[in-house]
Amino acid sequence: MLPTVKTIIYASDITEGSRPAFRMAVEQAVKHNAHIIFLHAIQPLSTEADEMVHDYLLSQAQFNHTQQLMDQYRNKIQQRISAFMDCEIPTEIQLAEAPEIEVEIGQPDQVIVKVARERQADLIVMGDRGGSAASRIFLGSTTQKAIHQTDIPVLIVPLRD
Repeated sequence: MLPTVKTIIYASDITEGSRPAFRMAVEQAVKHNAHIIFLHAIQPLSTEADEMVHDYLLSQAQFNHTQQLMDQYRNKIQQRISAFMDCEIPTEIQLAEAPEIEVEIGQPDQVIVKVARERQADLIVMGDRGGSAASRIFLGSTTQKAIHQTDIPVLIVPLRD
């Protein structure tokens, strides 16, 4: 029996050039009549920076600042989704529902796997820019790290700069 795809996590770094990966997520959503969760992970501050922010901002001000930052990302993502749908999706093609936007703070690979599990995703779609062999050996990529942490199928879309 073929797997059923009802929920797709599209993990995005929201940089220029990531459109082919979103296009693939939309294609899969249309093909399977699935729901897309557009996920963006915000890299956490370094320990030193986090301590500095914590020392200088009161807890409520820090919370408000974080919420404002996440709202800005949500708005930027909504604008990008709208622009993409307007210029790349023919009017006769319809998604079952508008993509849902989720923004979380954390290590991107860990956030992707956590959200995919929590939301019971059937497919994760990610772009991969390649990078040098040395950087992959020593640092790894978010895509590689996520693949090694999940049993959910991952569709990797090569991205070019």
